[in-house]
Amino acid sequence: MTMESEFDRPEVQVPLPLPMLSPGPMSAMSPLPPPAKRSPDVWFEDGTIILEAEGVQFKVFRGILAANSTVFNDMLIVGSGAGDDEVDGCLVVRVYDDAVDLMHFLKALHHVGCRYYDPPETTSFTLIAAILRLSTKYNVDFLRRRALAHISSLYPTTLQDWEQRKDTAIEVFNARPFAVFQLAKETGHQALLPACMYLCADTVDINDILDGLPGIDGRHIELDWPDKRACIRGRQNLLLALRADVFGFLTGSLKIPNCASPPRCDGAKLRWLQSLEASLGNGCPGIFSIKFPWAQFRKAICDTCYVTSFNDSQHHRQAIWDTLPSYFDMPPWEELVKSS
Repeated sequence: MTMESEFDRPEVQVPLPLPMLSPGPMSAMSPLPPPAKRSPDVWFEDGTIILEAEGVQFKVFRGILAANSTVFNDMLIVGSGAGDDEVDGCLVVRVYDDAVDLMHFLKALHHVGCRYYDPPETTSFTLIAAILRLSTKYNVDFLRRRALAHISSLYPTTLQDWEQRKDTAIEVFNARPFAVFQLAKETGHQALLPACMYLCADTVDINDILDGLPGIDGRHIELDWPDKRACIRGRQNLLLALRADVFGFLTGSLKIPNCASPPRCDGAKLRWLQSLEASLGNGCPGIFSIKFPWAQFRKAICDTCYVTSFNDSQHHRQAIWDTLPSYFDMPPWEELVKSS
């Protein structure tokens, strides 16, 4: 066997030199985060702990947080896990919340006795939503119940409460049903959803249901596609139920054999039906928002027709409310209330 000479071995290739790394301009390097700033709204000089969100620091009282929130109580006992920075001798705990939300929440928590959040005097949606969102997250039960009751007054679970709702109890804006719907899903308050979806179907133009609307802060709000489909299907089915059931006494679905004056009553019903169809021209169901002028209708028909029509309409209206969640592919009211 021929021995290989060392001079016959393949020459090891010299590797190409690595490119020189240029430090480049300072702007190409990862910038340091800007220093945190004090909140002008929530900064108690004698506070004992600092919460920081989105670069804004809030100096508050550890005891108030721990006494009202099981989450904060556990967090402060175990440790925040967010470093051990201190400012003014106070531990800085960083939380991942919207700074404006946290400001509203902390002011409501530290100004008890409804001095900061006083339903129904307080109507700001941003404030109410922030308190429901963070009182749910941090388990501050008295604030959560207060905010939930406030919002539930506009998005109730019973027809009786619906009849008593005051639309201005919370700041009015076009996308409000969308905003409350998303807030309810985020916080797990499922019982708000059917009335929210009904108002989406009843008060929002079909194009806005599809494309969304600007919220109170200018940010775009849009339902998810499954919710859009449920809203549009529910809208159509409610419109059918309105004509066939709630106003069946006008459309002929309700037969009244004991009418005292058929020609007169039938003629009156036809005229009222034409008026109803004109009012439904925008395609909104309006089952729970249309105010039918029963007093004027009573003057146009016989007593038998009036009593039978009124009772039948109210019966169907209640029955539709009782099954309202099903129109939007949701569980029954009982399940939604239990899960909230």
